[in-house]
Amino acid sequence: MPFLLDDLADLLSSGGVTTTTYKGFLPELPDDALLLSETGGLPPVHAMSASAGNAVEERPSVQVMRRSPVYNRARAEMNVIVKLLDGFGDRSINGTRYLWIAAKQSPFPLPTDASGRFLQVCNFDIAKALSTSTST
Repeated sequence: MPFLLDDLADLLSSGGVTTTTYKGFLPELPDDALLLSETGGLPPVHAMSASAGNAVEERPSVQVMRRSPVYNRARAEMNVIVKLLDGFGDRSINGTRYLWIAAKQSPFPLPTDASGRFLQVCNFDIAKALSTSTST
């Protein structure tokens, strides 16, 4: 069963993002790359009558980072990614129901990496149905 980062990678790919995408770890090469990383997220949502451990919805968050030796290339693709993800709502990806995805802020630059490549990032909050009992 695919997990959160697999689902987002599929969503981005089907939306036309062709940059090599990594999930959870970004190797030194290639220079042009996209990284999807899970971040803290929000507490799960429980139904009014639910007892402990009976969440009805997960609230993970994800950081998307685009790396490129060309600033405008990184920024332009990050704009495409934000358009694909921000406002995404109530659709299934690989059998998991996603209620909504929202950007926490506009994309922003990080300092260049040790190789002088530009980094653009954006963070997203997500609400989704439980996909498994152990992971998002």
